[in-house]
Amino acid sequence: MNYKYRGNEVKAIICVVLSVIASASHSQVTGSEQAPIYIGFDGAYGQKTNTAPQAIEAGMIVAIDEINQAGGVLNGRPLKLIKSDNKGVTARGKDNFIELSQQKDIVAVLGGKYSPISVETLPEAHRLKLPLISVWGSADQITDHSYKPSYSFRVSLKDEWGVEAMIERIAKKYIAKNACAFLPSTSWGRSADNVIKSKSSAYGVNFSTIRWYNWGDSSFTQAYKECLDAGGKALLFVGNEKEGAILFKEIAALPAIKRLPIVSHWGVSGGAIHELVGDDLGKIQVDVIQTFSFINNNRPKARYLAEQVKKNNKLESNADILSPVGVAQAYDAVHLLALAIQKAKSSNREQIRNALEELPEYKGAIRDYAPAFTKENHDALSKKNVIFVSIARNGNLVPIE
Repeated sequence: MNYKYRGNEVKAIICVVLSVIASASHSQVTGSEQAPIYIGFDGAYGQKTNTAPQAIEAGMIVAIDEINQAGGVLNGRPLKLIKSDNKGVTARGKDNFIELSQQKDIVAVLGGKYSPISVETLPEAHRLKLPLISVWGSADQITDHSYKPSYSFRVSLKDEWGVEAMIERIAKKYIAKNACAFLPSTSWGRSADNVIKSKSSAYGVNFSTIRWYNWGDSSFTQAYKECLDAGGKALLFVGNEKEGAILFKEIAALPAIKRLPIVSHWGVSGGAIHELVGDDLGKIQVDVIQTFSFINNNRPKARYLAEQVKKNNKLESNADILSPVGVAQAYDAVHLLALAIQKAKSSNREQIRNALEELPEYKGAIRDYAPAFTKENHDALSKKNVIFVSIARNGNLVPIE
């Protein structure tokens, strides 16, 4: 797997639905003929500028290899990854989840970058009683819903506190009492909008202009003009790399006095936006929310994970690991799932779901989970994990104060 993408080398890894990863390391570590336990992952590999699925896969592979080298689960059964490509299409993602569920001894499916896919898959997760673990999606609805008992879990940012942190940054770093927001017309955008409406007044920020856009829109020029005309002093942006690139380039083309600071959701860091925007990145101020960075991170698990990802993908430095939140969140999620399998003493999905709510303490790459989940809370991370980064011209995500 060539994890690092540059220039015209940006290529999608097109997965065959239900293709099983059988790397040399997997075959070497177990030496076992016991039936494997499968962990599914459904990602948007078919989106050509998307680096999130490769990042998630990279983190899963390191965790799976580490667990298998230690003897696997359930007295020696190896873990194996089985993946599918939803191409960023919600209906395809739902169908993939159903097909993955038919694999014998699959215990959970990890969900990728696109929140709407996870949200729309919730009915199937609960009908099939197969845990869905989001390792990138942030929409509140992924874990905030009426299904009881809940089969959805998250090791990722949640908009309830993530978007609040973005609002707080607009208020405290940019001292902007009047701001604007550009939101996608999806469940992800609606999740962010709910937080803006409920939390912005507490920080003294008035969002005078909120503009909705659709995937595939080709310009933000009119919406941005309306933002400036309304006196906006900062912009909260929710979107992925394609839309982010359009917006960033349009703002960079304006006179410097009209370039507002942007506080962006992390969808833009899940793709090769540095290739799409190019040198214009140096003309704008963009702060991107994250939950994790490998840079100057001394947590033992984070350091181990970085070394393994660099070795597996022939990277030179920690900063070269693209979409680091996907790597770390997937890594921790697989370890938490393995603990649940061990606690359940079974590959039974219902028992594993129950065990996820009763896990022991685990010191992960991102944080110490004590515990990760409870019956009342299926979100493993919190606002304490929020950091902000800038996007360097080479794509590195550099932590900023």
